[in-house]
Amino acid sequence: MKQLESGLDNQMYDLYDLENILKRLDFVIGGNWDYDHAYFDYQLDKDTEQYVFLRIPISTEIGYLDERDAKVRIGKPFVLAHRFESGIDQEGMSGNRSAMTNQFAAPEEPDADVDAKYVQEAEEVLQKVERALLH
Repeated sequence: MKQLESGLDNQMYDLYDLENILKRLDFVIGGNWDYDHAYFDYQLDKDTEQYVFLRIPISTEIGYLDERDAKVRIGKPFVLAHRFESGIDQEGMSGNRSAMTNQFAAPEEPDADVDAKYVQEAEEVLQKVERALLH
């Protein structure tokens, strides 16, 4: 993981407006959200061995994330890399039902070092986000 300096850190926004702007910039709300915090993710790389994301954390200041009028505060953006085991997941369960939910191997390095090229790409994407939100 590599934290990035940004003028977005500690800024407060209407969640609905923020989500609409970030979706236009190809961000999605990550699947691990909760009612009081979440991450907007921008995928920098995906291959058979790793995923790399620019991640913008948010936390609620007013309301909850499932409410249209929620107000959120942005945390410090960061780049995150997950490297996966090659081959078959040895702890995977068999059967059609589990194949639908356990199709990916376990992370080999859930917080892997981030290649400098991804940090540079993330900083460029973050500049676009800052232009959309701060100007």
